Amino acid sequence: MRLDLSALSSSFRGSLITPYDPDYEGARVLFNTRVRTRPALIARCADAGDVAAAIRFAREQELPLSVRGGGHHASGLSLVEGGVVVDVGGMRDVVFDPASGTATVGPGIGWRDVDRVTYAEHSFTGPDGLEYGLAGPGGECPTVSNAGYTLGGGYGPLGRTFGLGCDHLLAAEMVDADGRLLRASETEHPDLFWALRGAGGAGFGVVTSLTYRLNPLPKTVVGGVIAWPFERAREIFRAYRDLYANRADDRLALCLLLTTEPYPDGEPVIAMYGMYVGPPAEAHEAFAPIHALGEPLFSSIGETSYLDMMTVMGEEIVYGLQSKWLGGYFTQTGFDEDAFDVMAERFERSPSGYSMVRFDLLAGGAIARVPADATAFAHRSALHYVSIIAQWPGDEESAANVAWVDDFAAALRPHLTGEVYQNYADRDLADWPAAYYGANYPRLQRIKQEYDPSDVFHTPQSIRLP
Repeated sequence: MRLDLSALSSSFRGSLITPYDPDYEGARVLFNTRVRTRPALIARCADAGDVAAAIRFAREQELPLSVRGGGHHASGLSLVEGGVVVDVGGMRDVVFDPASGTATVGPGIGWRDVDRVTYAEHSFTGPDGLEYGLAGPGGECPTVSNAGYTLGGGYGPLGRTFGLGCDHLLAAEMVDADGRLLRASETEHPDLFWALRGAGGAGFGVVTSLTYRLNPLPKTVVGGVIAWPFERAREIFRAYRDLYANRADDRLALCLLLTTEPYPDGEPVIAMYGMYVGPPAEAHEAFAPIHALGEPLFSSIGETSYLDMMTVMGEEIVYGLQSKWLGGYFTQTGFDEDAFDVMAERFERSPSGYSMVRFDLLAGGAIARVPADATAFAHRSALHYVSIIAQWPGDEESAANVAWVDDFAAALRPHLTGEVYQNYADRDLADWPAAYYGANYPRLQRIKQEYDPSDVFHTPQSIRLP
């Protein structure tokens, strides 16, 4: 039955899309096309007033609601079956203040769009005589919204040097279940501000604006991708582990990747990608242990700009695939020879060339210097995170790929802590509160009681009322 949108549409500045509209199918598709959820209404909001109106409409119609930014939720919880999607992806304003080194942005804008304003178009000379810009704490994918990324934690190539996305958040504006616009910071609603930094997408309201501190970053950095034949996988695993064991310098940010070359139809390879976040003249010494590994299959490591490097990495991301994504944090000694055997052997059995295994360097440095209870984000001690990412184009391939990622994750489980990064959500987790939030969960429940006592912002993995 058609929803009566007359009252909502009279003042709504954005667009309202239902299953009766010709652009509905395109509007409801997520990055993971395995998700087939069909909402009753997608409310594409233009501002905070639209957000409040969409929330009120959902409550009046007694419909469930969800919040969508970039559409990259790993388990598809940004859509709700038969309900209202509050879509903030079109709220993409950027207000940059070079004097304070801050940017206030809408929840739908991606990090490359922010970087163009704050890093590429802005320059100053540092005390070392180098030319700098200001960079946000972004990740690689250009269509991931800054809000979803930040509110769940926010790992990226600058994290070990400067901290998580949520650690850069200075203030956020949020529309609550009653349609009120609240500002959260260290001095305004500080309990809510604590919760938003790590659990902000988990059921408190809809964030409509975020203010970040930015990082001084040289206009020229040294970085890129380097890859070796897959038969050297165990040797490269070992070198990567040893590279970061008790490392004091937090400016070398490298992730590890099992993939195919050429992607997706080539042979398996093992690669590292990232950069040295410091003066280019110092990079050669930082990369020396990597170059000591001998002749690679290929290497693009060299002088570049941060924006160019991140843009190139984003261009390698394929859209329109189905996926299943599992993973976890390694124990202190879990990134070891037995784990290396599991990962090398299992990856070679992947039924899809699009699939990959990614090892993010997700702690140490600036990330670990923040206490685990200083924000809602609890995962600051484990150094490495593994993501087993099955990707495939057709429905007929689903069973084999789902089985591959499930079996791979089960074989690796003895080497992992049981914690899971909430931005890589797994909707099949039995004890997701402990996996995502650990000892911080009871405090999150109390804050949920204060800001959403009717549990309006409810999903299968939102914070539960105490």
